[in-house]
Amino acid sequence: MDPKVSFIIPALNEEKRIAILIDNINKLDKNYNYEIIVADGNSTDKTREIAEKMGAIIIRDNKDAPKTIANGRNTGASLASGEIFIFCDADTVMKDPKIFLTEVISVFKNPLIIGGAPSLSIFPNETNWKDKIFHSLFNNIVRFSFITKTPICGGQCQIVRENSFREVNGYNANIVHEEDSDFFRRLRKIGKLHFFSKLMVYESPRRYRRFGYIILFLQGVYSHVYQQIFKKNVFKEWRRIE
Repeated sequence: MDPKVSFIIPALNEEKRIAILIDNINKLDKNYNYEIIVADGNSTDKTREIAEKMGAIIIRDNKDAPKTIANGRNTGASLASGEIFIFCDADTVMKDPKIFLTEVISVFKNPLIIGGAPSLSIFPNETNWKDKIFHSLFNNIVRFSFITKTPICGGQCQIVRENSFREVNGYNANIVHEEDSDFFRRLRKIGKLHFFSKLMVYESPRRYRRFGYIILFLQGVYSHVYQQIFKKNVFKEWRRIE
């Protein structure tokens, strides 16, 4: 029997997008054993109601916990019962859920593989030439980094074995930015990572449109170098973009 998969979605005021992702996941048929968990960061809109009506399991963040997406992912994982965790941002969708999950399960039959990530792109109806250039470069950087001791990986979609997630104590909830790469660097110490070059996850361009690729790239480099040197956050918060 194939392993059970937990889709874990951290969300905060995502009523405009959460249904699209859940509907995307629910294109999987009964041949797949999966669950959908939405870790709600105490939304003030209808995120929870929409997700629950669509069959997702809802868990709310502790109000006293760090207000980070890393904490949201950990909160969702605390309730998950799958053998494989797939963390998805609320503004993403898989190009083809059935092909996606079939490939993930196939690759994870190799016991040496403990984590991985797919290629990323912008929603086809919203993409432009800048998006294509950036994501092509980014995907190749991630692919190459996975064979090094210092992998880099965005948090839009990350895949990990449940036992490996527990072994490294999940995400560092105190990291505001670069928590995704920090998580994969710790995973890399205990096993192999796999880049799913044939699988595609589409993401919203809202952050890129707001700040631009150059600013976001420089922020990422600055944050990465600062954390490597000083072992602490350079950003006090990672702002949500509408």
